[in-house]
Amino acid sequence: MSGQHAKPAPADSRRSGFLRALGVTLGLVALGLVALVGGVAFGSFVPWGPGSQQAVASMATPSPETTPSPRPTPTPSASPTVEPVPAPTATVVPEPAFSPLPDRPDEQLVVAYGDPAVVSSVYPSQINETYGVGIVIRIEFGYPVSDRMKEMLERTAVVETSQPIGPAAWSWPDDYTMAYRPKDFWPSRTDVKVKFDWVDNGLADMDPEVKFYVGRSQILTVKHDAAMGKLKRDGVFLRNVPVSLGKAGWATGSGVKSIMERYAMKRMVNPGPLEPYDVNVPYALRLTPSGEFLHAAPWNEYNLGYANTSHGCTNVSYVDGQWFYENALEGDPVITTGTGVDIDWYEGPGAMFNIPWEQWLANSRNLP
Repeated sequence: MSGQHAKPAPADSRRSGFLRALGVTLGLVALGLVALVGGVAFGSFVPWGPGSQQAVASMATPSPETTPSPRPTPTPSASPTVEPVPAPTATVVPEPAFSPLPDRPDEQLVVAYGDPAVVSSVYPSQINETYGVGIVIRIEFGYPVSDRMKEMLERTAVVETSQPIGPAAWSWPDDYTMAYRPKDFWPSRTDVKVKFDWVDNGLADMDPEVKFYVGRSQILTVKHDAAMGKLKRDGVFLRNVPVSLGKAGWATGSGVKSIMERYAMKRMVNPGPLEPYDVNVPYALRLTPSGEFLHAAPWNEYNLGYANTSHGCTNVSYVDGQWFYENALEGDPVITTGTGVDIDWYEGPGAMFNIPWEQWLANSRNLP
């Protein structure tokens, strides 16, 4: 109002205004506290730490579509000093000493080269037994033999015979097999002994014992086309032997085979599926480990000398089968020709005579 002084507010009004001001102030403080607490809960920042802010992981699981930003790689303030590391010194292990074999028999042989060879089998296995002229001395090893070791093994395996046998040598058809034979068959009535000097020289784990006698020569030669065999003893013709060899699809192997085993009766089984059979065969003489036999075939005698109808064996008559059973020696050669399928060298001891002599010498390691 004009010209008129205002009147002071009543005491109750002043108290009410003071309380309103105090309420406003407390409300502002409360809002600040809410903001502070809310910041911690939702991960915005934390108010403690040495003058810096630290990120706090959210309690929520991010969406699979969210790809987090790569973390920056911190840059070092200075390059660290790296002390050079000396290269390691290589330790050279010298190769075991190898002494050449002596030329004089009285000179001691000392060889230290790797582990000794492991002998797994020896043939012939019988000592002082009589064998046919188609035998081959064979030493089998459990592991491959190196060329250097082959030479040493050959030079310390000396074959002694009671009479000259012509050209003969050790050879290695493969890295596991060391074998000895003459160029041709052994001369009949020959004592054979092998002197091994392997153990004393650290070359092998054993010195095999090989000592046998080669008896009379008895050789059966069979021609496929004629279905006929010719039997000779000591070079003298004894008689013809009618045979029946393998038919088409069941070819008998061509080449030198030697009799390995004899059976008065042998069960032979072919489970099939082609032409299965299960028969007991009289007077059976094994020719190969894979199953070729020379045997009596009384059920097939009408084909002997006329047609080749067997399943790969050499069929003979009951009488001839009995004669071979009673008169053959292990190692007697049976030589088959004209079947069109060659016998493999590993098909029994005699089959190594199928290796040409030039190849046999090429696989020897002790020849000059």
